[in-house]
Amino acid sequence: MFGVYIHFPYCLSKCPYCDFASRAEAVIPQERYTGAILRELRARREVTGEREADSIYFGGGTPSLWDPPHVARVLREVHVLWQVRPGAEITLEANPGTTDEERFAAFREAGVNRLSIGVQSFAPAQLVALGRKHSGEDATRAYQTARAAGFENISLDLMHGAEKQTAEAAARDAAAAVALGPEHISCYALTLVGLAEEVPMARAVRRGELILPDDEATSEMGDAVRAELYKGGYERYEISNYARPGFGAVHNSLYWRGGEYTAAGCGACGFIREGQGGLRYANDRSPERYLARVDETGTGESSREQVTRDEHLRERIFTGLRLAEGLDFEALERDLDCDVRGKFAAQIERIACEKLGSYDNRVLRLNDRGLDLHSEVSLRFF
Repeated sequence: MFGVYIHFPYCLSKCPYCDFASRAEAVIPQERYTGAILRELRARREVTGEREADSIYFGGGTPSLWDPPHVARVLREVHVLWQVRPGAEITLEANPGTTDEERFAAFREAGVNRLSIGVQSFAPAQLVALGRKHSGEDATRAYQTARAAGFENISLDLMHGAEKQTAEAAARDAAAAVALGPEHISCYALTLVGLAEEVPMARAVRRGELILPDDEATSEMGDAVRAELYKGGYERYEISNYARPGFGAVHNSLYWRGGEYTAAGCGACGFIREGQGGLRYANDRSPERYLARVDETGTGESSREQVTRDEHLRERIFTGLRLAEGLDFEALERDLDCDVRGKFAAQIERIACEKLGSYDNRVLRLNDRGLDLHSEVSLRFF
């Protein structure tokens, strides 16, 4: 699998829990940023060679702030540089309050066929706690506007675990999302561990100025959310992602299955296989430095690393076990030419014995409890 990731770092405001490469700007350098993306994509094509893209993903930031004509220019260039599989998933992230029907329709005309809308919550108190500027009504309106513009594949993002949230409140958010009827729903637990010092919410927690629900309460919220989604006919295909049959996110699944992806934009990261390992690169997270790097070298790259076979194996185990379909060790052994099952027989047996998953001598599948404890389970392999 091969994907193209394009990062748009600009937002109307910076969320207090966000550690992504994003920047709140009143005036966005649309023309200059688009030109930099086009130049970097051409440079990346020289590395990847001819490939067929299974997905194109515009992440951020708030890509729905990018004017549709510029998005159209980028998509045209991607189609020139690489083959794009017919019907390939082309996703653009959007925030409620940053779009209207005309704008959504223009994105659809440009070639975007999937929208991921950052709802997070429909409840006023939770939106305030998360520092979001939109209302629950704005979120509903954004979804309805996307449908009116012709989008038949829509994902909604929800978040639980904010200050003073309860399992009942988290369930109400999930039920509200289900009632709208999107094809895909992502449900993330608010996580602040390991974030940069400058992330405001993480800093407030460290200082004791903000107290979030404990792990047990957050777990109960996750259970309540999952019950509502199962009731609505959604399948859990990854730790935090649920979909109607056939609507799992292609681009994110590419990451989880160890696929390759080229990337352009401020803070974007890419991975290209080299033998049984690969090359990973990351672009500068500062928009100004990114633009300067592209002007000077043709890419925004600020770091790169060689990924060895053993490192790639560990990554494949960690990401592969995120998927409800499980990890096919036989296919992994063929790909990396190593005895994975023999090396990790004790760890696999322990997971099965503790009823965290099932194993049929080829595929290890974590169950709901195992997926909830994914990090702890995966670390046994390391």
